[in-house]
Amino acid sequence: MTGHLLIVDSIAANRCVLKARLAGSFMDTRQAETAQEALEMIRSEPPDLVILGGDLTDMVRDDFCRTVKTSADGAALPIIVNGSDFSRSDRLAALRAGADDIITSPISEGPFLARIRCLQRAHDTVHGLRLQETAKRIPGLAEDSSAFDAPAALVFAACDGADALKWCRRLKPLVPYRMRADPISDAVRTMSHFAVPDGFVIGVTADTPEEGLRFLAEIRARAATRQAAVLMVLDREDDSARVNALDLGANDVMVGNFDPEEAALRLAVILKRKKLTDRLSRSLEAGLNAAVTDPLTGLYNRRYALPQLARTAHQARLQGQGFAVMVADLDHFKLVNDKYGHAAGDIVLAEVARRLRATVKAGDLIARIGGEEFLIVMQRATPESASELAHHLRDVVRKTPVYLRDRDLRIPVTISIGVTMGSESDSDHFPAEAMPSNDAAATTLIDLADQALYGAKACGRDNVTMARPAA
Repeated sequence: MTGHLLIVDSIAANRCVLKARLAGSFMDTRQAETAQEALEMIRSEPPDLVILGGDLTDMVRDDFCRTVKTSADGAALPIIVNGSDFSRSDRLAALRAGADDIITSPISEGPFLARIRCLQRAHDTVHGLRLQETAKRIPGLAEDSSAFDAPAALVFAACDGADALKWCRRLKPLVPYRMRADPISDAVRTMSHFAVPDGFVIGVTADTPEEGLRFLAEIRARAATRQAAVLMVLDREDDSARVNALDLGANDVMVGNFDPEEAALRLAVILKRKKLTDRLSRSLEAGLNAAVTDPLTGLYNRRYALPQLARTAHQARLQGQGFAVMVADLDHFKLVNDKYGHAAGDIVLAEVARRLRATVKAGDLIARIGGEEFLIVMQRATPESASELAHHLRDVVRKTPVYLRDRDLRIPVTISIGVTMGSESDSDHFPAEAMPSNDAAATTLIDLADQALYGAKACGRDNVTMARPAA
């Protein structure tokens, strides 16, 4: 889908020049003549990026940035300020007001489009994650922001380690971050020896940019640091080095002598965006986990278990390996609820789930698929090993009564288990020319294990029955 870019400038000629410059961005370009018109367009159909030209007729440029950034629709909206003759104080004021970057006219097209690509990637990431943020409104899925309150950790790296150390010392009085400095060669070698930093400040020399760019590529290639915020410090303006840095994944580029005040403002922007992305990612992960996890026992639920069983059946069929499917059911569980109450029944279920999970080996599947019913899928199993595990599970549950500490009660619990072998089920129940789909095979395997479970119940409970007796 084409991105949506909004140009805001009170001078029509400036808007036309910007639109022409943006032809290579392949973005849908729209225009606003006044700040009020732009704010209304942002409210009605938020763009992916705003380019703000010279002074507006109805609002000061910095006030417009602040208004957008403090609104619900524009808090994460990237803003590029474009104009001529920016002094240092003008540049810092625009960054304080919320601008993501300041680009001076006349515009160099390559770096300009690279910066737009960079900001659009960042915006698309946040926007995609925010589609899942409604999960926060579900009780129990709200994200605890306290985990993100610790000061950010930064690594300063330059070809000359003395430069990195000097920048670190100059920035330290202005920011609360935890910082360390290294030559780039040491930073690459020791990256895995330290806790993962939140961001990097990398010095790049325009004459020999390769070392700094390779370090940036290494950061983006590693899963641990892929989402880190990266500010590149380029010693002088160089279009090629700037474009390469942005397209390799730098979040921002600062040019010229290291200005600690400007660096602090730029770092605040990219670290804030990283913090937001981390929070949304964790919220999404929590929502996904909640969708496939039983909240009482912490085991996987039926929604997760059935597709996993289908995949196991498919892989076993391809590899010619056997596997076992077990359905386990607590005996007389209704009597536990009736005699001791549902709160006690929940404790019993949670404790039995804990024992089963501790007994099943890593890599095998265990899930709660009904009220007091559990599914266990044992990979690379023989009838003998499946029977042995099933009897062990039964003994683990039976051996020790469940203790209710607050009532000083011990509730004896037993479990019945039905077992079927995946490979045997395929060959016994389906002719080769009518082999079922993976989903159908999973359902059939559970049905066969259920039938075996009925047999275990009929034999007096606290029993294990194989759908086909083990040799």
